[in-house]
Amino acid sequence: MDGKNYQSQKKDHVEYPPQQKVQNKMSTNETTKDVFSVYTKSYDKLKTALDKSAAQSLQSYTSLNQELITSWTNFVHTAVTIQQSVANKVGINYSLPEQTITVFADATEAVVKAIETNNKVVQTAFDATIQNVKTINQNASAFADMGQNVMNSWISAWKPRN
Repeated sequence: MDGKNYQSQKKDHVEYPPQQKVQNKMSTNETTKDVFSVYTKSYDKLKTALDKSAAQSLQSYTSLNQELITSWTNFVHTAVTIQQSVANKVGINYSLPEQTITVFADATEAVVKAIETNNKVVQTAFDATIQNVKTINQNASAFADMGQNVMNSWISAWKPRN
C-alpha cells in the first residue's frame, strides 16, 4: 500500500487507507477477537474521538478569539468616544501636530508589518511541518511495503508446497 494513494487533496483533511481484512481460517466471530482486529478497532475509536475533539477545540478557539477581538474593539471605540466627548465638553484642544501623527502612522505600519511577518513565519513553519509529516508517512508506507515483500518472500521459501 502506498501512502500517497490515500492522501486526499483537501488541505485540512487526510483520508486514511481502508482497513484491510486479512483472510484466515477463523470464523467471523473469532476474527473480531484477534489482536489485530481489537487493536485496529480501538485505534479507530480513539482517532474518531480525537478528530471530533480537535474540531470542537478549533471551533471554540476561533469563537473565543473572535469574541475577544470584538470585545476589545468595542472597549477601545467606547473609551475613545467617551474621552472625545469629555474633551469637547471641557473645551480641550485635542489636535495633534503633524510629527505626532506621522509617528503614530509609522508605528502602526511597523506593528502591522511585524504581525504579517510573524504570520508568514508561522505559516511557513506549519507548511514545512506538514510536508515533513507527509514525507514520513510516505516513507513509512514504502518501508511497510518492503517489509511485507520480505516477509512474503520468507514465507514462500519455507511454506510447504502441495
